[in-house]
Amino acid sequence: MRFAEKIDDEDLRQLYFYWLSKKTNRFPPPRAAIEPGEIRFLLSSLFIIEVDHEEQRFRYRLAGSDVEAMVQAKLHGRWLDEALRSPLREFFDEGFCIAAFDRKVHYRKNTLHLAGRPYIRYSRVLLPLSNTGERIDHLLGCIKLDGQIHTHNPSIVEEHEITIGDVETFERDAYEMPAEGVQFGGGRMDFGK
Repeated sequence: MRFAEKIDDEDLRQLYFYWLSKKTNRFPPPRAAIEPGEIRFLLSSLFIIEVDHEEQRFRYRLAGSDVEAMVQAKLHGRWLDEALRSPLREFFDEGFCIAAFDRKVHYRKNTLHLAGRPYIRYSRVLLPLSNTGERIDHLLGCIKLDGQIHTHNPSIVEEHEITIGDVETFERDAYEMPAEGVQFGGGRMDFGK
């Protein structure tokens, strides 16, 4: 099964195809290839993370309003470990490390519970970006909220699902993108082959 078929949120799948369309002779694509204006319909749920390899830290360079509302924190320009408190910080940090240091696409469906708030169902994709084709410099991410569960019984909360794809999977999906293109907001992007 192609990685794209495992992403069941249509907006996240379109973002994945957009990311694949930015492929050059270096892979993953560079940060400069990502134009937030081209994916305007996702801006509120989009984020871009800068990766600091020496410190193994992550800084938010872009954070949409839905992302900040979900974690109840201002994120733009802030380091992950300064912006979020435990256990939320570790919850995000794990996926960021896999995407950044292992060069993997990270897709996650999960239910998040923060003290005093309902359980939140969400889907998230993390897409690595590299200026050199080797080291991951940034992560392009998007998180989509799927609703809330009002319960005090954690046993009815859905189990999480994590899907990780490696570079070979990216390459296969890049060559198998739908020839008819994918709809982005009001426009059409022709991905061809």
